[in-house]
Amino acid sequence: MSLVPDAPALEIAPAEEAAAPVGEGYAWYVVCSLALINMVSYIERQIPTLLFAPIKKDFGLSDTQVSLLAGFAFVLFYVAFGLVIGRLADRTNRRRIIGIGIVAWSMATISCGLATSFVQLFIARTMVGVGEATLGPNAVSMISDYFSRHRIARALSLYTGAQYLGAGLALVVGGLAIQIVSAMPPPVLPFWGAIAPWQTTFIVVGLAGLLVLIPFAFVREPARTGLLRDTPAGQSVSAAQLFAFLKLNWRTFFAHFGAFSIHATLGFGTVAWMPSYFIRVHHWAAQDIGYVYGLMLGFLGAAGVVAGARFAEWIAARGYTDAYLRAPMISLSVTAIPAALAPLMPTAGASLALLTLSTFLASFPVAVTIAALQVITPNQMRGQVMSLFGFLASLLGVGLGPTVVALITDRVYGDEHLVGYSIATATLVITPIVAGLLWSGLRPYRESLARAAAWHGPGP
Repeated sequence: MSLVPDAPALEIAPAEEAAAPVGEGYAWYVVCSLALINMVSYIERQIPTLLFAPIKKDFGLSDTQVSLLAGFAFVLFYVAFGLVIGRLADRTNRRRIIGIGIVAWSMATISCGLATSFVQLFIARTMVGVGEATLGPNAVSMISDYFSRHRIARALSLYTGAQYLGAGLALVVGGLAIQIVSAMPPPVLPFWGAIAPWQTTFIVVGLAGLLVLIPFAFVREPARTGLLRDTPAGQSVSAAQLFAFLKLNWRTFFAHFGAFSIHATLGFGTVAWMPSYFIRVHHWAAQDIGYVYGLMLGFLGAAGVVAGARFAEWIAARGYTDAYLRAPMISLSVTAIPAALAPLMPTAGASLALLTLSTFLASFPVAVTIAALQVITPNQMRGQVMSLFGFLASLLGVGLGPTVVALITDRVYGDEHLVGYSIATATLVITPIVAGLLWSGLRPYRESLARAAAWHGPGP
């Protein structure tokens, strides 16, 4: 069938309704292994957020400058290499790419601990981004081949929920490392000499990250399903074919990419600066907020991802084929109230109570965000479509999120102790934009599902 007039034909073979020919238990083992890798990648990605204060002090930085280490430095090459990796994910061995990436980002994290200047630390953080760019497109593509479309949201909820555990454990591990290392004499390394506690934290986390290679060694590359007809596995679609698919579904992608990328700005900005809010406003020790907020973010966030997938399934069961966009629109709209109020409370207890609710609800869309793309995209385009989404989400989320909050603090309120007001302001400005984009995408998404039904069966 031709997607658009005069465009290259995209003949799509019917998708297999069953998962790849492996046991169900093994398929879940693969998801668990990839989820563990995802968790560790987020630990290494988010670890700077708890180390803002010592890094800022040692290098004499402002909030905006130190935020670049958690945001722009990481995303600088993450987004650029992600586009290349996405194309490789559609044509070559995905397992091998992930393995190389694990080694690369772990070594880069160790290099962060060896940095002796802001420039060196910035460069090391960009290398972490290069390594981690290998994971998302390849892992999601592999999971999509191990599970049928009816179960993809559940499988992805386990994989994506791990990122909340990783982000939370980054705070817990960081807090524990600070507490332990601070009570010890500074480690002395050959050629480098004595290193600070925050540097030791990077080195320990980087070395520990290599351990995920052990369970990953037993993961096999799955057979590809839902392939384009006349385009064998291992052969990429042309740029014209990809463009034709994106053009035909442009309203869906505009709403999806726009809404979730903009929301990523708020999510990453909040996670990056919430520890500083408790440290500055409520005078908590870094390790204390690391334990409390880290455990909250990890377990409630992960639970919210799973609950969000079930919520979307519940909506779909009631006849809403656009459930993968409708469910996030509802949950994010509700989340805005406790999320905006949490950093404005007069006591730490009240802030934590509201933060508990908002953390759980805010993670609802994570799995269905990815599932929404998988069910409308042919196999040999999934990596590239995921990379395009990852490009925008990382650029606006990881890249700008921490800096947006920092800029509001520095330029609008002019007082680092008002960082809570900055988080609340970002929440109230961004959430209506996200909800509006999702609302505008409901009908286009239903149309995309209807077109995909010819090769992928009925919508979710």
